[in-house]
Amino acid sequence: MAVTMELSSILWSLFSMLIAMLLSSLIRQKKSNPPSPLPPGPKSLPFVGCIFQMLRNRPTFEWMHKIMHEMNTEIACFRLGGIHVIPVTSPEIAREFLKKQDSIFSSRPVCMSAELPSSKYLSAVLSPSGNQQKKMKKIVISSVLSPAKHRWLHGKRIKEADHLVNYILNQCNNSLTGGEVNIRIAARHYCGNVTRRMFFDKRFFGRGTEDGGPGTEEVEHVEPLFTILDHLFAFSLSDYVPWMRSFDQCCCQA
Repeated sequence: MAVTMELSSILWSLFSMLIAMLLSSLIRQKKSNPPSPLPPGPKSLPFVGCIFQMLRNRPTFEWMHKIMHEMNTEIACFRLGGIHVIPVTSPEIAREFLKKQDSIFSSRPVCMSAELPSSKYLSAVLSPSGNQQKKMKKIVISSVLSPAKHRWLHGKRIKEADHLVNYILNQCNNSLTGGEVNIRIAARHYCGNVTRRMFFDKRFFGRGTEDGGPGTEEVEHVEPLFTILDHLFAFSLSDYVPWMRSFDQCCCQA
């Protein structure tokens, strides 16, 4: 019994000495490598940072610009959760960032608004730099944007361009609308028509309209796509506080 107690006391002493050595080494490392000073910013709370202030002042970018204007600074630091957000309004400082951190800014950002529509970055357009992006880029160049594929799909594009001209002509001759043409609808659905023609060899999922315009099915297909584009790379609180994703509190702002 005495031997066991003596052994446990020795082990405890060794463990205490090890902890003390680790703490002293960490303290020396911090003293030898002090953290770089951060730009000025508003006071933040522990753990959550400026999240509550941000939620009370929407939209976020206007609140940040207002704080920077009040502090008379062109660079600031806002802590959101455990992440420091550094907004910059000076072209000179922004240019310096782009030069020194070019490897970071040359890639696409990792955020929830890009992860969801790309099925966790499987596409070539939204994938950040890496093996997946390189692989998809090769596939797009060799199989989608190749000269042979471009010539093969030329007839389909011409067919949809002719249909677009006929649709605009019908709109100009429409007495009910006074000859007005909604360019946004025409351009959006021309893109949708070309895509459907290239992938499915059809212009409409349904019957369309009598004047050649999109039907209900086409509107339901195109409108969500442009809604996704509106929120692509939007500010989302879940990108800074990942555990909020489970509560579906993304708080996206375009």
